[in-house]
Amino acid sequence: MPTEPRTAWWNWLSEAWHAGGTGGLNWHLHAHQSRQRWQPTVDALANFLSPVNPQRPHLLLIGASAGWMMPGPWLQRFARIDAYDIDPLAGLWFRARHGPHLRQHGVELHYHRQDAMANLSVLLAQHPQACIWFDNLLGQLRYRIGDTEAAQARLRQLHHDLRGHPWGSVHDAYSGQVRPNPPPITSALTLPFVRTSAGVQHQQCAYAQGAWAQHLLAAIGAEGEWLDHLTADVLPENTPGQMIPWAFKPHHWHWLQAGWVRNEG
Repeated sequence: MPTEPRTAWWNWLSEAWHAGGTGGLNWHLHAHQSRQRWQPTVDALANFLSPVNPQRPHLLLIGASAGWMMPGPWLQRFARIDAYDIDPLAGLWFRARHGPHLRQHGVELHYHRQDAMANLSVLLAQHPQACIWFDNLLGQLRYRIGDTEAAQARLRQLHHDLRGHPWGSVHDAYSGQVRPNPPPITSALTLPFVRTSAGVQHQQCAYAQGAWAQHLLAAIGAEGEWLDHLTADVLPENTPGQMIPWAFKPHHWHWLQAGWVRNEG
């Protein structure tokens, strides 16, 4: 009896369940059930993106998933969105969540099941006039690539590859446990910064990267060992950004880093 159809079906089912460890049905169910707890983080990202002028009418949305963290009003500024994810279920969830509002605002949506990071150079060449947004993807590269040094090198190279394209990202910076009764996620807990050659600048204070990480962890009552997602060098120097806490689970939080690179001219 041929095994190819069974293998193809099993591979699809596996991807539908966990999408290489970065998505899948398990992720979507968790995200759906966590909407209320995540809302302050979604609001903080919306506030960060609100003054960002996309500059171009076409967006490549990389790692789109279902757009759980994406503010609809910002997406509606584009005339066309090409969204990419490896998750076979993500397009259905994305269209259910964002499709009606995008259609109402005349946004043309195309959803692709594709590993856009593996094909990024091709996509950039095909769409030289597009803006790029990485939606909570880059902090997962250490898992997708499976080699810490290779992942870090890829992330450091990214802003060179994206020259000529306005682009931005929200991604995991650090994640781990917090003490009981962590602080509420308010505007006071979202921290603006500017990338520098030595680390970051925050409220007239210069921090080396290690000191900045300790400042972030102390601000939310972190405990135990936290994971570094290797994204400290994703944004180029002199790029303004925002650190946004995310109560991923009640006692397992992430610090997200958001930034936008204008790349004018």
